[in-house]
Amino acid sequence: LTEQIAQLTNDAPAIVRLGIPAYNWLNDDEHGVKQAHATSFPNGCALGAMWSFETIHKVGQAVGQEARALHNAFVHMGNRGHQENGAGITMYAPNMNLVRDPRWGRAQEVYSEDPFLSSLYTAKFVSGAQQGNESKPERMQAAACCKHYAAYDTESIPVKRVNFSATVDSRNMWETYMPVFRSCVQSGQAAHVMCSYNAINGVPTCGDPKLLNGILRDQWKWPGFVVSDYDAWAQIYETHNYCPNMTCAAAVGLNAGMDQEGGGTRAINQLQAAIDSHMTSPEAVAMAFKRLFRVRLQLGMHDPP
Repeated sequence: LTEQIAQLTNDAPAIVRLGIPAYNWLNDDEHGVKQAHATSFPNGCALGAMWSFETIHKVGQAVGQEARALHNAFVHMGNRGHQENGAGITMYAPNMNLVRDPRWGRAQEVYSEDPFLSSLYTAKFVSGAQQGNESKPERMQAAACCKHYAAYDTESIPVKRVNFSATVDSRNMWETYMPVFRSCVQSGQAAHVMCSYNAINGVPTCGDPKLLNGILRDQWKWPGFVVSDYDAWAQIYETHNYCPNMTCAAAVGLNAGMDQEGGGTRAINQLQAAIDSHMTSPEAVAMAFKRLFRVRLQLGMHDPP
């Protein structure tokens, strides 16, 4: 159980007794691998302005291929990406949120303000990045991420993103915000989803069982894993005050469908206490561990040499 909990972070340690190497899941490869020797493509809004689904698919293929090639080279040199952004093959890309407010400081990262265009672009980028020129869903050249889930398009105006609660009715949620995520996980078959800093109607996205287990897994039958934006799991308690303490936040996130803490380990460090308090279970930890290692196996990380 201790070994499983330790894996539920993006800078995952080695499990020496099993011969499992350390791995850093953090790679911000939105429009190119975050390394000096990689191709930097135009940013999201410029790619969106092309209106070319064939081109965005080829961009995804190239980013995934370069991520794989650089990762292979780093591993050959003994670099497993510890505390290094851009050395792995699990990409925190694409950013497929919608531009809803021109004051958002990250509008240049995303494809458009249009749910239809962004949905098609997202699926093409994801399938290109993950499958390259192949069509073998049991194997991936890289693992793409649908971020940020959901109703997220603010940085610090009018409210800091880590405190913000988006008020969204059902029609706006399903017509505006959800189509791009559905396209990402169903058409693109993305390996992971990143829950966002904000809350929706008072519930932090990283602790919302309807949003995570309910929609992603029960409704859309998606088999992937959920990672929090940097420290967003811990912020269920720290900024949203949705829980009275971190032990509660750890349990709420895991029970809602969280699998991996992006950033630090403040939440997962309290999982043992949450289990001891009967707030969650070892089986929930084992399920998160299973989802993470399923992706590692699809990426060929544990294939024979």
